Amino acid sequence: MAESPTEPLNPPAEVPAKTESPAQRRARLLRQGGKVFLASLGCWVMGSMFTFPSVVATDLLHSNTTIYGTPISFGNSLDMLGSLVQLGSLPGAWAVAGLAVVLGRRYSMMISGSVAFLAWLGVGLSPSSVGVAVSGMAMGGLTVVVNIYAIELADPDVRGMMGMMLNLGIMAGQLVTVSVGYDTRYFVVALVDALIPAIFFLALIWLPESPSFLVLKGRDEEARKVIRQLRGEHINVNEEIQNYRAMNEGREGRSMWRGLVQPRVLKNLGIVSMLFVIVFFSGFFIVNANASRMFKAAGSTIDANLAAIIINIVQLIGGFIGFLFADKLGRKGLLYTGLSLMFISLTGLATYVGLTESDSGDGFSEKQTDDLLGNATATLSTSAFPNEQTDDLIDSSVVPKHGWIPLACLIVCQFGAAFGVNAIPFILSTEYFPTWIRAQASGICFSVYTAASFSALQLYTPMREGLTQAGLYGFYACVSAVGIPFTYFFITETSGQQVG
Repeated sequence: MAESPTEPLNPPAEVPAKTESPAQRRARLLRQGGKVFLASLGCWVMGSMFTFPSVVATDLLHSNTTIYGTPISFGNSLDMLGSLVQLGSLPGAWAVAGLAVVLGRRYSMMISGSVAFLAWLGVGLSPSSVGVAVSGMAMGGLTVVVNIYAIELADPDVRGMMGMMLNLGIMAGQLVTVSVGYDTRYFVVALVDALIPAIFFLALIWLPESPSFLVLKGRDEEARKVIRQLRGEHINVNEEIQNYRAMNEGREGRSMWRGLVQPRVLKNLGIVSMLFVIVFFSGFFIVNANASRMFKAAGSTIDANLAAIIINIVQLIGGFIGFLFADKLGRKGLLYTGLSLMFISLTGLATYVGLTESDSGDGFSEKQTDDLLGNATATLSTSAFPNEQTDDLIDSSVVPKHGWIPLACLIVCQFGAAFGVNAIPFILSTEYFPTWIRAQASGICFSVYTAASFSALQLYTPMREGLTQAGLYGFYACVSAVGIPFTYFFITETSGQQVG
């Protein structure tokens, strides 16, 4: 494998143009953004998988049949669909991380997209827990490789926007699934969702391989072509190639796993992993899982499925604003703003619930609160209760007069999370590591993400029972507050900086 070019660093054919005009730069970045958008269709696939367990659980409460009219075969595992997706994502992430090193980012995305397509067909035409678990494997693989690919394609000064575009893709995929599932059967949703990985696979045919991967594999001529496409004719291509090699110089004579135990790498792994834990125990994941029932608890008469759509629209708006400000505020700025909004809103929610919770009937009793907010460890469904049961609870005298307050807090909390809090750990899990160990390091970070999300769900009920509902929201607010100094002292700003 060639490790350095044999020709001079700046042969006459490689002399770049002096400058790039603003109009040329805008046109080039628009083309670059188009490539990242096509790659972000993989995130649409991921988002559709996040919310599908909610759709299928709600649908089967009303009609427990398959596309053929026969009884459904999920059986007692229905409540575990969300967990199956999460647990299936872990082996998928590790498998694709290995493929990304050997086959490249593009082919790894193609494989993951194909698996997702087959999984959706399986769930729609022959539903079983196995199909759901396989869809989780595809989701895990896409989470790792799509983030890596987008970061390696983007210019340093717009890399934050490109990373946030992936976040928008996840939200768009969620919105597609809950919108299609608003008044249709689960198998229709699955077959419609199967179109997303199909389009994603076709789009990948026209997308280039990551330039840094090509350089590390010694495929310099291919790398030059891709670099000119992405960076423009003004760039010094050979200097760019040398920069990629310089940032990955530690790989000589070392195995990939030895590279992961370098002190600097271990430190970055610890920081990103801790950030994932903070984000998931700040409560946004739990709020997502219980969004529609919290709308009901707030006194809203909005249909539970429509409430889920509204929450997804709020998140999409928050994600879009975060996309616009990603490179102006930087990674730390997005975290400061998002965590502050979450702290304020969760503090308000904890105060409101604390004032209304009582055993005397003038607010929420603990049992009524439990009934409304539900057992998040059982399912990721945002509509786990039959509609008539929830309606009976809401139509009672449980709902206080100022039900708009928790609704407003909920919207602000999810806006803050979508603004960047839920996306920045994934961006940093790729930016903090050089190309030669990026896939494996991202796989480790994703493992922590899976463990943190699973733990947050499993600990929800015991924490709620031990702290009360108000105390739990207060705990989430405190974790959000802790995230602010953690960001200040430990997060290194990567906006505008080169990554190998």
